[in-house]
Amino acid sequence: MNKDLSVCILLFCAVLQAHTDNQTVQYYVDLISEAYENGLTYVFPTSAYEYYSDTIPKKYGTFDFVVIGSGAAGSVAASRLSEINKWSVLVLEAGTFWNNFSDIPNMYEPIAFTHFNWEFNSTPQTTACLGLVNQICNYPRGKGVGGSTLINGLVYARGHKSDFDKWGKVAGNRRWSYETVLKYFKKSENFVYRDADAPYEPPYHGEGGDLQVEYHLPRSPQLNAWLEANRELGYEIVDYNANRLGASPSQLNTRNGRRDDDGQAFLRHARKRRNLKILTGSYVTKIQIEKESANGVEFTHKGKNYYVEVRKEVILSAGVFGTPQILMLSGVGPRKHLEEKGIEVIKDLEVGSTLRDNPTFYGLNYGTNYTEPIRPLADYVKEYLNGVGPLAIPGSTQGVGFYESSYSKGTGIPDIELMIAVANATDQLTQRYFSLTDQTYEDVWKYNNIPQTFIFHVVNLHAQSSGSVRLKSKNPFEYPVINSNFLSDPESRDINTLYEGIQICLKMGETKAMKAINATLQGGPLRACKRYQYLSKDYWYCVLRQITVNLYHPLGSCPMGKDPKKGAVVDSELRVFGIKKLRVADASVFPFALAGHPNAPTVMVGEQLGDLVKRAHGVDGNLIA
Repeated sequence: MNKDLSVCILLFCAVLQAHTDNQTVQYYVDLISEAYENGLTYVFPTSAYEYYSDTIPKKYGTFDFVVIGSGAAGSVAASRLSEINKWSVLVLEAGTFWNNFSDIPNMYEPIAFTHFNWEFNSTPQTTACLGLVNQICNYPRGKGVGGSTLINGLVYARGHKSDFDKWGKVAGNRRWSYETVLKYFKKSENFVYRDADAPYEPPYHGEGGDLQVEYHLPRSPQLNAWLEANRELGYEIVDYNANRLGASPSQLNTRNGRRDDDGQAFLRHARKRRNLKILTGSYVTKIQIEKESANGVEFTHKGKNYYVEVRKEVILSAGVFGTPQILMLSGVGPRKHLEEKGIEVIKDLEVGSTLRDNPTFYGLNYGTNYTEPIRPLADYVKEYLNGVGPLAIPGSTQGVGFYESSYSKGTGIPDIELMIAVANATDQLTQRYFSLTDQTYEDVWKYNNIPQTFIFHVVNLHAQSSGSVRLKSKNPFEYPVINSNFLSDPESRDINTLYEGIQICLKMGETKAMKAINATLQGGPLRACKRYQYLSKDYWYCVLRQITVNLYHPLGSCPMGKDPKKGAVVDSELRVFGIKKLRVADASVFPFALAGHPNAPTVMVGEQLGDLVKRAHGVDGNLIA
């Protein structure tokens, strides 16, 4: 080949690469732009009737294991069970697989207005969510392979070691205590340390696991100011997953800036196994239980009814709302409620009686003299394709901190979490996303200078209030009835804790670090609370009831425990009390709210499930506990 021809080929390749790159960038620009347009008019489903079928059920086949749902725990369970070549595993998932759009972390709000979201809602509330339309709390829940990790905020925060030691005692089994669960956390994790200035304690992290954890880049000056404000107030900058009080840049479940949802993390490679079948578009209507043993599962798929027989076990991982709904439709639940709905009672258990959450206050905004540059969307896409920039983090939530309340002072146990969402955290979908009334939105967000504004999220980690999940009817296509019941505890500990969190934020606003960027409280006073003096304690308590909502953290609707007579639904091996061949593995088994975000401990539950089932069926190799 002559020299001139070689040069021509190289130049042609360079031009072709540039053209391809431009096409890729434009593809993502169009994808994102269309998503925002869609979000303004999207109509949420109010039931699951899209899956309805009235055909005569046909047998789909027989499998050793059927996993219902492929969310944070279901994906892990399917992956671990299918490691055993002689076992056949069927996953029934109502949604679809991930795609290029779901991979973009900061499509956090637009993705809620897509088929990836069930979009459940609470009943009208009287103690919280009062500033939302019809006083209803909305509950975005992920629908697809990966579950809610397809649409969540991706913060990797496991919970404090004291939570798990307490869990072990409640369950009566040390496998749920911190010493053991840490091994499972580390098994799942692949920590990639790409921010040399961020705190990191290697003994508390895993490398080489399926689920990636990393810090976002680059940092906002507002994040750095907030971290310095923490130091001024005596709070340390810590690796919070090492059980420390203090603040840190957020640890995120991203893989080089792309969403590492649990479906991709645990099933990306496992789905190639010949003994694993993932059947998307499958809506489960009932578990077949005969002689107190789960023997099959009924579901719809592509407009037809099917049933599948199960040789060994059914693994129910349908989520904090789907799991209790399926159990109750199958005759497992509170006797009085099932009889009222005309369902034969197979086992009287308190299914759905203890819905818990981390109630969160969103209404604390600060303007600053720092302006985040607004650049063309194509520039952000180019950064995203290189693993950095605003599109690589959901909701601009760059910082997380954990703090004691007066209820836990001196214990080292956090009751309060603060998250800082830096400038450009809101957009044209924010009001629809949170279902805010026009008045609430105008009072708190509408007139903020978004490129200069950061937002505090104040989170109650150990909420005492408890809600419920109930059936609307025995029709499996009706959405469940959800009562969130936030801030309803009779001793008012929940609202007191949130108020203390607000006070920490206000103190941060007075630090030298925050004054240096001219941090100024904005938004308010709320007209709904105009009868109270602005910024007084009574004012904040009123505001808290207006804008305290959920944080993608519903849990505990089928809690683990030792005694079903005291409300437990599953035992320490995730088995449903009184029903053979049936286990539950998802956030519904949490016995109480943890000082963290549910994704990491839900993955841990899935890992535990894998070991528990393997041991129960005679596979003892490479088990942690």
